[in-house]
Amino acid sequence: MMIEFGRDVSAKVGDYAKRLGRAAFIVTDKGVVQAGILDGIEGALTKAGINRVMFDEVIANPTDELAQKGAAALKARMCDFVIAVGGGSSMDTAKAIALLGTNPGKVADYVLADFTDLGKIKQRPLPLITIPTTAGTGSEVDFWAVITIMEKRMKFSIGQGPMYPDGPYLGATVSLVDPVLTLGLPPKLTASTGVDALSHAVETYVAKGTNPFVEALALRSIELIARYLPTAYREGSNMEARESMMLAAHLAGICENFANCGGIHSLAEATGGVRGDIPHGVAIAVYFPHVMEYNLPEAETKFANIAGAMGEKTQGLSVREAAEKAITSIRKLIKDSDMPTNLRGLGVAEKDLDAIAERAMWDMCTSGNPREIGRDQFLAIAKRALGER
Repeated sequence: MMIEFGRDVSAKVGDYAKRLGRAAFIVTDKGVVQAGILDGIEGALTKAGINRVMFDEVIANPTDELAQKGAAALKARMCDFVIAVGGGSSMDTAKAIALLGTNPGKVADYVLADFTDLGKIKQRPLPLITIPTTAGTGSEVDFWAVITIMEKRMKFSIGQGPMYPDGPYLGATVSLVDPVLTLGLPPKLTASTGVDALSHAVETYVAKGTNPFVEALALRSIELIARYLPTAYREGSNMEARESMMLAAHLAGICENFANCGGIHSLAEATGGVRGDIPHGVAIAVYFPHVMEYNLPEAETKFANIAGAMGEKTQGLSVREAAEKAITSIRKLIKDSDMPTNLRGLGVAEKDLDAIAERAMWDMCTSGNPREIGRDQFLAIAKRALGER
């Protein structure tokens, strides 16, 4: 994987595209197209002599049916490689399309139960260039895609890193990480994607099976988000804040390649499966503090470290008191970003909670949670997250 990070690096897409083929399949959403973000990218491709097919049908919480439709269009037009331009939904959809471009079957055939369930991808997917337009999922650099399998109404992970030298993996061939592309991101999307990035950093930092490499990157990501998300939310044209948020999301995405997430993601992805109209980052924000409260007994020291990274004064406090400050700080960040704080406000009803708790148990992130968690615990957390009538 080749990564370039910096202002205006997206203009180099034509140089990289020439090395991958002559026909590109661009995966994006209509909002990106309408915002004019693609203009410079398409201009660079034209200058490089690259033909292209546009697939701008990406939706929030992308489905297996959407990815399979895209793969059919790619094959019909005989494209050589894929370019993803957009947020996590566009990049996840593009990964699934690139996968089906060279591997048989349907998206559901590549669903992972947990990290021991790797090795399903036998052929290297088509080359993929990722160009993120949000500072959130880190999907531009990780080896995973989260896709809703419509038959089960659940978001599942597909993917794998290279399991042997030069082996097939689900991820970018080239990632062009350009903070300039996030300057026009609306405040609500800035907040929801930023909170999503924070959850990746927090969960991989405390996850079962994490390691010192992940811990160092995750703490740096947490520090950057705590410092710069409020500014990026209030002052969308602040380049320092946008650049720092993009770096934070990128670092957290790298962490996801080496450590699992946990119960926050299990519940958010289950909710996205049951209610496909709820954006992932919004669901993350609602569950974030509740899952942290549940995990507190198993992660006091690490939560105390998180509090310090977020700028909380912890000197003279017990480890428990410092750890609780991490949860308080995250609640404040979510509130200050005007993010929803309960499920009821999102239209989720009490009758939906059983299905959410059940589906959370299907999610591969569950195995990464630092404290053992089961269906009953998920249901209790979801009930607290539902909020008052």
